Amino acid sequence: MSESNQHHIRGFFLSLITAALWGMLPVALKELLSGMDAWTVVWYRFLVAAIVLFGWLFVRKELPNLMLASSRTHWFLFFAAAGLCINYFTFADSLNYVNGETSEAVIQLTTLFLILGGVIFYKEPFVGIQKIGTLLIIVGLLLFFHDRMAEFTSFENSQTVGVFIVVISAFAWTIYALLQKQLLGSFSSPQILLLIYLFSALVLAPFVVPSTLFALTRIELLLLLFCCVNTLVAYGCFAEALKLWDASKVSAVLALAPLFTMEH
Repeated sequence: MSESNQHHIRGFFLSLITAALWGMLPVALKELLSGMDAWTVVWYRFLVAAIVLFGWLFVRKELPNLMLASSRTHWFLFFAAAGLCINYFTFADSLNYVNGETSEAVIQLTTLFLILGGVIFYKEPFVGIQKIGTLLIIVGLLLFFHDRMAEFTSFENSQTVGVFIVVISAFAWTIYALLQKQLLGSFSSPQILLLIYLFSALVLAPFVVPSTLFALTRIELLLLLFCCVNTLVAYGCFAEALKLWDASKVSAVLALAPLFTMEH
């Protein structure tokens, strides 16, 4: 098997793992938000991920050196970190207004944004099968909104507020994702994520209430642990997938995420 084919296969499976984990995330977050506010949930996710990644890179003697990076790279890191930080908070906060299935459906706008970004900014090919997949995503979103149009008529409706927040979340995430691919020329995937996680944990620190951790039930603690592990594994897989595969192809696989979102 050629190295190119191996990259395609690895890129596909890494993207699929990411889609599965992101699909399950809204359900866990929705339950967790009954015991912990969105700011604190997101902060713990970033903090735990940063600690684990720091330890791993320290042992391997691969900690990133920002002094060697250009000012352009510094700005890319800043906007990528800001984008992911905004995405994490807004997505979690949206679950105070809409259910997990709705948030996961609307967040699929990231797929369209990332496909367009990959084609426009990275000049990636946009072949027939990708065009068909994109068309199906658009049709699915239109059907989703059509069936619920009556719910989205006013900002006095919590559903409308929730959907609007998810749209902001999708846009912020796309900024992160496109810059993540650009930053791979200067740092490895784990190094980029470590810098982003550290930045986000510091920025969010003034807004959190860490002590609420001790008031969580056993189930809520397990859900928080799942969310933290989800951050490490899902974004690690996503970053590696971007390294091996076109952003437009990765985003097409991520469109499967809603299939893994099941609520009762």
